[in-house]
Amino acid sequence: MNNDLTLVFSSYQSRKLLEKILFQFQNKYKTIIIENSLDIKIKILLEKKFKNTEVIIPKENLGLAKSYNLGIKKAKTKFVFLNNPDMEISSQSIKSLIFCANKIKNFGAISPIFKNEKTYKNYKIFKEKKVNKSKLFKKFKIVEVDLLDNNLFINKKIIKNNLFDENYFLFFETFDFTKNLKKKGKKLFAVKKIKFNHLGASSLPDKFDNLVKKTRSFHYNWSKFYYLKKNFNYFYALKKIFPNIVRAIKKIIINFLNLDFYNVKLNLLELYGIFTAILFFKSFFRPKN
Repeated sequence: MNNDLTLVFSSYQSRKLLEKILFQFQNKYKTIIIENSLDIKIKILLEKKFKNTEVIIPKENLGLAKSYNLGIKKAKTKFVFLNNPDMEISSQSIKSLIFCANKIKNFGAISPIFKNEKTYKNYKIFKEKKVNKSKLFKKFKIVEVDLLDNNLFINKKIIKNNLFDENYFLFFETFDFTKNLKKKGKKLFAVKKIKFNHLGASSLPDKFDNLVKKTRSFHYNWSKFYYLKKNFNYFYALKKIFPNIVRAIKKIIINFLNLDFYNVKLNLLELYGIFTAILFFKSFFRPKN
């Protein structure tokens, strides 16, 4: 077993995906899973099947930020790789990430990139950086970035107490986390030679489709406003969230006229999330399927 790295997963009923990942790595890495569905059967099955795996069942659904913080605190290794279960990455890619992390000093976070960047990029560059011409950076096509989202490889000692903001339940917490690291003088890197697949919400069983939609409708909007308010200012956040308010109202009218009351409820949840954040309420909404 590699003693330098712990894999941390925030999960919700993702046993089959986790089994696939853990079987692939064959107990090479210590793994911590925070199972937010609170299903004790998943803990029993996975810990029995994979000897280096610990499944933590919290008292409540923690969301992503709290789950990652718990995983980081529980990890005893130098490096921690934070993931959702809906990703596919090779064992060689993880070895390469460890190699890069050992060579790059004082980084905040490192991340592989999506195999299909036409769909989504898990990093943002706002201002071009000075190109590092070292052999390592050329070999792995490493670029310095301004924000990272998904699959964060961190060094516990480097990030120290700069953990995730637990006011977030879902969405924008990784942007906020990496932005905070950058403010603290830590650099962020995307490694373009190391790639992964992200399956997204479609990876969950169909019976959770309603739960996913409700959760996204409220929390995406709540988190967007909170992120902008925290990192810029309240009035900037209002300006940026206003188009979301307009779109939600338009969709409510259209779906109501089409007698599509299910989507009317989802649109109302969007507004609920926005105004909950605007009025300084916490992201308390926890939908039941």
